[in-house]
Amino acid sequence: MRFFARCALLLVCAFGVAAGASAQEGGDGADEAWADETLLDEGATALPEVSVSAQRQNESLDDPPVFVETIDMKPFEGRFVTTEEVIGQAAGVNVRDFGGLGKLSTVSIRGSSADQVVVLVDGVRINPATGGGVDLSTIPPEQIERIEVVRGGDSAFYGEGAVGGVINIVTKKAAGETYNTVSTSYGSFNTFQAAATRSAGHGKWSYLASGSYLHSDGDFVFENDNGTEFNSADDFDDVRENNETDNRSVLFKVAYAPSDRVEIAAQNEFFSSSKGLPGLVTFPSERVHQQDLRNTTTVTGTTQDVGAKGLTLKTRAANRYSYTRFHDPAGEQTSIPLETTQHEYQPEIEQTASYLWGRHQVVSVSGLFRKNYLIDNEFDNPERTTWAASARDQLSFWRDRITLVPAVRYDDVSDIDGQWSPKFGLAVRPVDALTVKGNVGRSFRAPNFNELYFNQGLVLGNPDLKPERATNYDAGLQIATPWLFTEHAYFRSEVEDLIEYLLISGFRYKPFNIGKARLEGYEGSLRLTPFEYASLVASYTLTYAIDETEYPNRRDRQIPGRPRHDAFGRAEGHAGPFSPFVEYHYIGGNFVNQANTKLLDERHIWNAGLVANMGERYKLGVEVKNLADDRAVDVRGFPLPGRSVFSTLEAHW
Repeated sequence: MRFFARCALLLVCAFGVAAGASAQEGGDGADEAWADETLLDEGATALPEVSVSAQRQNESLDDPPVFVETIDMKPFEGRFVTTEEVIGQAAGVNVRDFGGLGKLSTVSIRGSSADQVVVLVDGVRINPATGGGVDLSTIPPEQIERIEVVRGGDSAFYGEGAVGGVINIVTKKAAGETYNTVSTSYGSFNTFQAAATRSAGHGKWSYLASGSYLHSDGDFVFENDNGTEFNSADDFDDVRENNETDNRSVLFKVAYAPSDRVEIAAQNEFFSSSKGLPGLVTFPSERVHQQDLRNTTTVTGTTQDVGAKGLTLKTRAANRYSYTRFHDPAGEQTSIPLETTQHEYQPEIEQTASYLWGRHQVVSVSGLFRKNYLIDNEFDNPERTTWAASARDQLSFWRDRITLVPAVRYDDVSDIDGQWSPKFGLAVRPVDALTVKGNVGRSFRAPNFNELYFNQGLVLGNPDLKPERATNYDAGLQIATPWLFTEHAYFRSEVEDLIEYLLISGFRYKPFNIGKARLEGYEGSLRLTPFEYASLVASYTLTYAIDETEYPNRRDRQIPGRPRHDAFGRAEGHAGPFSPFVEYHYIGGNFVNQANTKLLDERHIWNAGLVANMGERYKLGVEVKNLADDRAVDVRGFPLPGRSVFSTLEAHW
């Protein structure tokens, strides 16, 4: 039965391409100006390009109704920042940091779990099949051009896992013109960073080469409560040990464009890290280490107006390889000496066809094949095969002031039942400066390999698990002028069949589909540039992540790890060569248990600094993070660094 379903999906894609080409031959000619302005789909697993002009900030031209935020990395030049730090400034987003530079950092969007957020690097999914979400600290910021954050369930575009939203990391392009960038930073905890990028072109060829290195001892001072949470008399200042990090990354891209209508591109992204795992404050581990490696190779071919005017075809083939080695020689975290290794392979191929039908309609269809292989004896080396097909239609009316975007996707995942994910979006622009929009759709997350197959010690897998499912709604408005952009949205997701571990006998736990939740709230953002010498960026998120599971000690309570309030603001000035800035990040109290009886303290983090432009080529930056030395914690038992100082020198030519 699955074989015939897969054949039908591929036939649907092929029929859509053929029908589009046929209609173009007999229909209206495409308007060339419209074609130049419209950015066609990059595939079901690649985020549509986003316009960042004054009138259309944070608007996806492939899906105008969607709520998306584009974070350009250029304003962070001359500064020492991390990818997780930058993403955490967006509306609707909460980042959980497990211990500072280079340590595990996961992301939640609109109250979701980390597993319910899809993370892409140049359109390739990097979510591990074993679950737990993507570690944002493994994505070097020096190689990023921009970050695109899609808020709200979007399985109709991006497939399984996109319950809370999607983050697409877009790396720097291989440009035709020559440019070079070199930067180095040094600061607290013996932190050192160096990065270099070169891009150039010759005729029809272009390339980019980029590399970065980061080291930090991570030996910051924190407040140790000595395991007595309610007795401050025995608290003392302690030093975080075995918290060092060494990260290395290399990115290489090459592109060949034999004509204006054809391009072939290839790239390879490599990342490796070696880090200490200090463990919980109450049970520190001095000898536990972990090594991680990720290598992603992608080849893409794109044609435009070949075979039929207005038709764009894109083929993408990619393979992601991941390796993890965990070493606990003294059993400090695992009670017995333990060394484990995991290898994961993810080959995939995707074909997308986008057709400009007349002047006010873009039809897109795509087909995807993906395979996940995990080599780990503790899991019995499981595999997963995914076939998917999607279709969407973007229709514009009334001089493009009304846009409708219906979409649907079918995912045939080998270890669960097939899943349909429909979505409908509407955007209305009654005047140039105002857009009102909303979306409704269904999304899902397939059980990960840990939940399905991991059998060790006190934990059992459950191969009979169903996917988590959600119905997503949102509505809001944007106001955009040359000096002001503000967006406000209401969101709600009704999530069912959440996977949770239950005690089944003695001390053994097994996952079941028992959970239910309502994720609801408000998000707002502001960008204000009233003068050339001043700018203000701000965001605020109110999240009611309400547990609706039928247990009296947790029903109608906030889900742990989902803070209700999250606010960020940055004010920046420009006076001659100097650009001073100050940032403020507030995260409300965070419950650590389902009964909501234990709460982590709210936190107030202030950052301040100055970037100086020394001529046209050089930037020198100095900044203080956590200016007030707030002893903050995102996750109980994993303290975060206090006050720290960093300086950066950057050169461009």
